[in-house]
Amino acid sequence: MLFICSAFVYAERTLNFVSLLNGADTAAETGTKNYSFVGQSVVFDTKEASDYISQSSFASVFRVSQSDQIEFTNNTGSEDFTDINIQLNVTIKTTAGSNIEKIRYRIWQGENADWYDYETSPEIDWTDFTPGTTVTFSPTVSFTEGKTKNYFRVYAQLADGTTKRWSDDYTVNISESLSDIIEITSPEKLYVNGEILAITNPLIETKTYSINLTTATVALYEGTSSAGTEIYNVILSASTNPDYKMYDTDAGKISYNHSDFIAVYNKIEGKSLPLTLTENKVYTLVVTTTAGSDSITFKALGGGVADVLTYPSPFNPKKEKIKIRYLLAKDANVTIKIYDKAGKFVAKVIQSESRNAGSNEDEWDGKNYAGNSLATGPYICEVIAKGSNGENRRYTAFALVN
Repeated sequence: MLFICSAFVYAERTLNFVSLLNGADTAAETGTKNYSFVGQSVVFDTKEASDYISQSSFASVFRVSQSDQIEFTNNTGSEDFTDINIQLNVTIKTTAGSNIEKIRYRIWQGENADWYDYETSPEIDWTDFTPGTTVTFSPTVSFTEGKTKNYFRVYAQLADGTTKRWSDDYTVNISESLSDIIEITSPEKLYVNGEILAITNPLIETKTYSINLTTATVALYEGTSSAGTEIYNVILSASTNPDYKMYDTDAGKISYNHSDFIAVYNKIEGKSLPLTLTENKVYTLVVTTTAGSDSITFKALGGGVADVLTYPSPFNPKKEKIKIRYLLAKDANVTIKIYDKAGKFVAKVIQSESRNAGSNEDEWDGKNYAGNSLATGPYICEVIAKGSNGENRRYTAFALVN
């Protein structure tokens, strides 16, 4: 059979038939493969590990057969995501009897994916996995603001070095409304007995995906609405006194620690406001931009451990783990213990682990210190925080259904 080929530049890159014929996966790899194709002059792009044949001189496109012993199942989801930080989720399985040893992926942000553009969409090695015959590919990718349709593909290679495959192209859709929203993310809108709780020195933070927002107003009131007593009302913009250091106009995100901001506010405005909020008082935070506004009413709690919430309750350890969320007034070393209804110690969730001031969350699988599942019934969770303000403890009850 006569093979006609020629190497020439496509997309500012020399594509070489010989490198493909020799079985190269990338420019740095070599190998041996057998290929067959219709007798036409073709252009081969061998940089991608898929051995993708990019384009034919006669407008034909070929793809070299990949191993059918590797399967991909995309579990990422097809709905419009309301966050630009997306955790991809693809299950990779092989029936070849050899472990999956290498995983790569590529991301294309925006429509009209051009997989021959390696500068925009390079191959990325993903190493956060344990080799096996089944692997979950699960990196978190931050997609670009304003690009609502995006793509990714995944590559897997077995230990033998020859069994390999690229997945199909998977789509990630980002909600168009993200460019028009602003949302307060801290204090968290987590209700406890009908109230949102925060520490007396909370982190104030928003998230927004608009790259066009250049100004914002942040106001805090004592009371259940903006009709209460105004504590501060600051208009932020690129020209705002830089000492405030609470608004990044490029990221469109507001973030500041209450006490740090008040110290600067007092200096700039000639005020003498206390650096922390008053324990057990209710406050309303309002953030407004040209895209809209968001508000939150919360109660400030003092003490080393301001509050503890366990959810869901009751919980079934065969289906899920129970989440233990708690608020710390200051950085502390935290220990979490579980007791039965008789007060007998049955499990330790964490032991003297460092946690930051503010909201924290740990999980428990419903098993005792010996690794055995506990019986159905009521239990008590104890959170112990040791820090610069001494040792503080909080308790809450929950139910376990096994």
